[in-house]
Amino acid sequence: MEASKKLVAVFLVCIVMISSSVHVSMADGESNAEKFKKAFIVAATEYTVCYNICQKVCSDAGFGYTHCEMKCDEDCTAKLLKEKLQNMKN
Repeated sequence: MEASKKLVAVFLVCIVMISSSVHVSMADGESNAEKFKKAFIVAATEYTVCYNICQKVCSDAGFGYTHCEMKCDEDCTAKLLKEKLQNMKN
């Protein structure tokens, strides 16, 4: 009987220690979801600015909407990916 009480006490202490370490590690910084959301907002803003400028230049040049949409989508995606890769290298 005495051994089972000690076993339960050790088990409860382990649960408390694990839960407190998880709580402290999660409180240390922002969650991955928050980091992803911030990175997505930055990337979406950069893409939108690039796309809008490209779309205006392309349509002013006399090309159709579909041509400009495909061209600008490819160009801006490639440009932003290249910039991100260059930043990762440095």
